[in-house]
Parts: sequence; structure tokens; C-alpha cells
Amino acid sequence: MNEIKKKFFRNLIKLVIGSILLAISYGYITSHPAEEISFFSGFKIIFQNAEILFQNIFGNNGDILKQKYSLESYYQALIALSEEKPCIDAQLITDLHDTYEQLLAEPKNTLSHTLDDYIKKQFDFDRALRVDCTIST
Repeated sequence: MNEIKKKFFRNLIKLVIGSILLAISYGYITSHPAEEISFFSGFKIIFQNAEILFQNIFGNNGDILKQKYSLESYYQALIALSEEKPCIDAQLITDLHDTYEQLLAEPKNTLSHTLDDYIKKQFDFDRALRVDCTIST
């Protein structure tokens, strides 16, 4: 009986130490945006792949969903590109953000009808962002 009590208290101490380390790790990750993005993006990709697999098995729009997630990534890259170039029009950046938000909110049942429009807008945004920002004198 005495051995069980010792084992219980050792495990309790390990639980407390582990909880403290977990809280410190969580605090660090949430206070550093780059760490948070890199940590949680892996879970996002796993969830997306599981959802695509589920749709391929039980639904009929797994390929469309895969295209949507690919477009989301491309729109994120376009947003990053637009925000690092100083010569890009602010209205273009706003339109890009609005289109990205609309894509995120797009219901799965309407994707087959609206995905082509998002692809066309993606090419338009891409073309508009590929301008040369150097000023010639």
C-alpha cells in the first residue's frame, strides 16, 4: 500500500510539472505569431486532407474542395506579395482581402458554381501584382 502512495505522488508531481511546461509552451506559442502560424498550420493541413478524403469517399466534391484549399493558399501568397510591395494600390489590396474572405466563407455546396470565378479573379490579381515597382528617372 505504501508503494502505491509513493507511485501516486510521483505521478502527481509529474502531472504538475508537465502542466506547467505545457502552459509555458502555450504562452510562448501564442505570444510569437510566426511560431503560432507554423504550429497550427500543420493541424489545418491535416484537417483539410481528412476532409478531402472524407468527401472523396462519401461525397462527390473532394476534387473541388482540394481546389478550394489550393486557391486559399494561393490567395494568401498573393496577399503577402501585395503587402510587401509599396507601389500596389490600396484598393487592390482591399479587393484581394475581400475576395479571400468570400472564398473562405463560400459554402461547399456552391463551390462547383463559383470556383471558376475565384480562379479568374486569382489570375487578375496575379497579373495586377506582377508590376515592376522600380521608379525610372
